[in-house]
Amino acid sequence: MTEKFSATVKSLLTEVRQLAKSPVTLEIGSDRAGYLRHDQSYQERSADGSLKVVVADVTNVDYTASHELLHLLLSQQHYPQIHFNLTTHDHDLDQQLEATAVELYHAAVHVPIVAVQKQRGIIDDTVQAQYLKGIETVVPPEDPAKNDRLLIFRTLTLLDALVFYQGQPATAKKVLTARYPIAYQGAEQLYQILADKPIDSPFTLRRAVVKLFAAFDQWLANVGLAQTHHNQFVTLDGVFSQRQTHLEVRQLFQILHSELTLRDNKRSAYIGLGKNDQQNTFVLSAPQAEKKRADFFKQIYGQKITDFLQKQHLPLLIR
Repeated sequence: MTEKFSATVKSLLTEVRQLAKSPVTLEIGSDRAGYLRHDQSYQERSADGSLKVVVADVTNVDYTASHELLHLLLSQQHYPQIHFNLTTHDHDLDQQLEATAVELYHAAVHVPIVAVQKQRGIIDDTVQAQYLKGIETVVPPEDPAKNDRLLIFRTLTLLDALVFYQGQPATAKKVLTARYPIAYQGAEQLYQILADKPIDSPFTLRRAVVKLFAAFDQWLANVGLAQTHHNQFVTLDGVFSQRQTHLEVRQLFQILHSELTLRDNKRSAYIGLGKNDQQNTFVLSAPQAEKKRADFFKQIYGQKITDFLQKQHLPLLIR
């Protein structure tokens, strides 16, 4: 049913349906929190391949629905996705690493999403107030007298807020800096990475995510926290120029044995790191016997990028 959505949202739904390979529907829930958070909507894929976009909270249906649809639209337009193929063998640590990676990735993805929402008139003063209320409700203020165990959570929340306000929170800045002075400073540092160059294509998104992962680790080190090394833990889809698709794997990637293991079978993992950005673009398992392993990698390194991606069932994303 679409009658409860604005013409703008209906137009987005039409765009998504035109690119989708299976039916896409929108469903409205009944929750009304009175504020906005990005966990108020989600996607459900059925066994028959159909996709349902659920707007669970109706505080602002148009904002929440358009946000979820634009996420879907970017994936349909072949923007790179992140994957978690590796494990540290520590479940809690894996979950922490995944959570921070998802927040950083989404902060970068939200740059083009917010741009479209602003362009189409979805984000107005009411939405901005509801968004700020969401932060105030969910994120407790800093307490200088206590060790801040929520520093990362606060900082990544405020990074997303700066993306939402496009770096100019105006009246919201007074509230955010008063409640979260330390986290806001860190968020501003990370936001500069996203504001440095436009994010408007699969290639520019990937570039921004790689840089943001690196900047996040530097910030963690500066505040005395353990680094994530998302450049190795997180697999980020590669984006290639037409020229690069004709090159051999050895020309673009260095395949390194990792201390991490493959999540699905716990076998030793080999990470394909981009020579230019040192980002995990794919992971492989290899034969255990030394001679067979050497032959395996010789074959892999000699394959053309297009052939390699096809054989490994990996997406071929073009700039």
